[in-house]
Amino acid sequence: MSGWSSLQLAEFFSAITLAGTIGSAARIAVQRAAESTDAEVAAVVCDDGVPASIGLGRTPDPSLFTALRPGTGEVSFPGTGPMHLTVQVLDRDTGERLIVARTDEPFAAEERQMLQGMSRVLGLALRSLRTLAAERRLRQDLQRRERLLETLLHVQRSANQRVPLDDVLHMITSGAAALLEDATVALVLRDAIASVSGAPVDGAVLTEAAHHAISRGGPASSGRSLATPVLIDGTIAGALVITTPATPGVPAVFAAPVVPVVPAVPAVPALPATPAGAAPVGVASIGSAERRDVLIAFAEQASLALTGAHTLAAVHEAHHDPLTRLPNRGLFLQRVEEALAADPTPAASALLYLDLDLFKQVNDTLGHTVGDELLRAVAGRLRAAVRDTDMAARLGGDEFAVLLDPISHENQARDIAQRVIDSIGLPYDIAGRTIVTRASVGIAYSGDRSAERLLEEADLAMYRAKKSCKGTFQEFEPSMLTSLPRAC
Repeated sequence: MSGWSSLQLAEFFSAITLAGTIGSAARIAVQRAAESTDAEVAAVVCDDGVPASIGLGRTPDPSLFTALRPGTGEVSFPGTGPMHLTVQVLDRDTGERLIVARTDEPFAAEERQMLQGMSRVLGLALRSLRTLAAERRLRQDLQRRERLLETLLHVQRSANQRVPLDDVLHMITSGAAALLEDATVALVLRDAIASVSGAPVDGAVLTEAAHHAISRGGPASSGRSLATPVLIDGTIAGALVITTPATPGVPAVFAAPVVPVVPAVPAVPALPATPAGAAPVGVASIGSAERRDVLIAFAEQASLALTGAHTLAAVHEAHHDPLTRLPNRGLFLQRVEEALAADPTPAASALLYLDLDLFKQVNDTLGHTVGDELLRAVAGRLRAAVRDTDMAARLGGDEFAVLLDPISHENQARDIAQRVIDSIGLPYDIAGRTIVTRASVGIAYSGDRSAERLLEEADLAMYRAKKSCKGTFQEFEPSMLTSLPRAC
């Protein structure tokens, strides 16, 4: 081979090595091949099409080149007439080819040899570029997977730490939207959008995609949306939806239908977080399958968060009065037992038993609706009158109780009891009416007794206060078990 062709090959190798992508390397190759041989037409053919060509317009039909094989000496392209042709193989394993054609004269042996050398160099370069691209995709995949795992762990920790449910759901949608940088992610529950992150999208698009997944009972796609069900205690309660903005000329991402599956979440592989200083991982290389994996992983987190919140709500309902939201009798006695067990010292804690005066008259004259509003207002004042360490509860009807824990002396319990009486005795403005009630309070002090016994003693003391002088407090004394109270 001549010195000229060797120099050309060296320069050619340097140029395509710096190209960076298969498309740019192919464009350099066809330009240099055509220039070196004064050819009018040149193209690179790969298994996946024709990445670059010159001489037949900007977007020629790929079949004009893909049918050409080594050994063909002449060819006629539309509008060119007969042309001399040479076809050089880039890689025998892949069948990729460099095609060069001209009209004036056949290619000389030296030209064919030079084009063969260029083809081999191009074949090596394309193989290297594919290897680099695969490694780049692998690194990006690892980065995304680390980011996914990091985000999921953050959501789990937040849910375990009793972060408000709305905040946890927002973490889920915003975390998924951050990983899929061009997507809008929404959680749709019972026809309502509970949380949405990303670019604004018509709510009807989100709810329609959610209904599609709910009806299928598994991941479902249509157009630019992909959705998968979200469960509460194993029952479908909604769906997590990914949708991408419409771009003119760009086909829908999730157009292919997804076969419905049982909504179970596979184990999520470890996903590395983006290293400090690294550019964010783009979404262009994320395929539909990976998007489904991300969606399903976050849907599982949403299911766990919603189930946990539903369970906590059920536990709360079971232990709290539905009208006043105060702890009920069962939870209150449990807390009293714990306090008595923690410190059996006499008078280490105290129990107040409250009964409202005049409440029956309010119910009888103004109705149960006003009576319920009065009970809610009393509960609010009771909570405000006691300390943060104390527990107020509604035992039923117009009866309430408070655990004072701890107390340093009996006068502390008396002071809090009087504060409760004074607060509850202030007028109430309910339904445009001024309503007045009073609280009679009994006090019993801790010691060697059960929670039920302590509650009975405070109840007996309250009864003594109610019979002796309404709107006051009395402390339990053993003599109350036999003696009758005198009216005030």
